[in-house]
Parts: sequence; C-alpha cells; structure tokens
Amino acid sequence: MGTSASGKGPNSRSPLVPPHADANPNAPIPEPAPQRFRSFRTEFGRVAAGAAGASLRSAVREYAREATGGSTVGPRRFGTAYVAGANLAQALNQLRSGGPVQGPTGVDLAQLRGQPIDYAAQELARALAPENADAEMVANAIQEAVAEALPDVEVFDPATIIDDQLIHLLVEFFSRILFQEITTAAGDAWNKSTSSRQTTRVEADLLELIRVTMDKHLSPRLANGLAGFTREQFQAIERAAVDDVWREWES
Repeated sequence: MGTSASGKGPNSRSPLVPPHADANPNAPIPEPAPQRFRSFRTEFGRVAAGAAGASLRSAVREYAREATGGSTVGPRRFGTAYVAGANLAQALNQLRSGGPVQGPTGVDLAQLRGQPIDYAAQELARALAPENADAEMVANAIQEAVAEALPDVEVFDPATIIDDQLIHLLVEFFSRILFQEITTAAGDAWNKSTSSRQTTRVEADLLELIRVTMDKHLSPRLANGLAGFTREQFQAIERAAVDDVWREWES
C-alpha cells in the first residue's frame, strides 16, 4: 500500500466537512473542537510504534468520535464518494446487461468491453472521479477496488461480473476511501513507526478492520440483488452503511 501520510495531516482548524464534499450541504456544521485530532493521533501513534496494549480499534474510535465530529457529522464528508460509488454501481449494472452506458463526463463506457482490465479500471476512474479536490482519492479507490474484486481477470467483460463480485467491489471502494482519509488524518503519528515493515503491517491491519466493518453494514443492504436501483437509491444505501460504520466505531 505505502499510502501512509508523511506530512502533519489536517489540523483542528480544518473544516469537519469540506464544502465540496458535503452530503448534506444545507445543514449546519458544528465548529471543530480544539485539538480534535489529539486523542486519535496519540492512540494511532502507539499502534504505529507497536506499543504494548495499543489498539487500532481504540484509535479508530477516537477518529470517529473526536476527529470527525461523531456519527452525525463524519459521514457527511463523503458526499463525492457516495455519488461516485452510485455512478460506478449503476454503470457496471448497465454494462452487465449489455446496453450502452454514458458516464457523467459523456464517455461511452461500453467501449471498455474487451479492453485489458487495468486499462478499463483506469478509464472508469477517469470517467467517474469528481472534478474537485477528491478526484485523486476517488480515482485511486476505483482502480484499487477493481483490482481487489476482480483479481484474476485479464480482460474487462462486464457480462461475467456476478452480484457478489459487484458487492465486493463496492465494499472495497468505500474501504479504500475511508483508508485514505484515516491514514491522512493520522498525519505525523506515522513517524512513531519503528520500521517500514511495521508501517506496512499497520496499514494492512487498518485496511482489514475497515473492510470488515464496511462489509458488515453495506453487503446486507445489497444482498437481494442490485438490479433496478437508481443512482439516488444507491447513494442512500451507501450513506446508511457509512452512518452505521461510524456508530459502530464510536461505540
């Protein structure tokens, strides 16, 4: 992975929800608490250092509860991800049925059929990433999700993608989004790591913790099939799952 932050990360004056990414743009946002990252980074630094008794779950609890403002605020930050995830799900659903699919940027995604899977993932990411500060985060998550959900595929053939693979892909997409956010928020707590091997281990453990929680709350909501959902319905399902992730992490 190698995505751990080398800088200091956001500070307490950074907005809890960037305006471009707010899933509830008309709702008021509370003022960020002073030193809202302190407890999270302290706990995360102990994990990075391999301290006895250190717990990623404790660090993630502080991230959800303090650093992001809790479950009523934190999930709002992923508005662009909800849109991109819904667009990705609907596009792949339509491609599976064999029809033409026009991406948000006007690109005919049906042209990706038969292309190498890496190229198709790159072009899906290019077509579905937002034109704002979250573009790189979303594009990375799409490409990584395709690689994880379709690991043995060489040629992009949407007709062969089954529901379980598409659900896996969406779980992985949001896991990668949250992973990028948390590793960035950890900032210079990563400097507590004793070696590159330890950093890689912490990254892998964090991603797996996120995956397990995301799968628990998103997969059941899609278990009866993905056909027929509108973009708005996909977004509502994604948001409800992330809300539940935050509530679980807070507790």
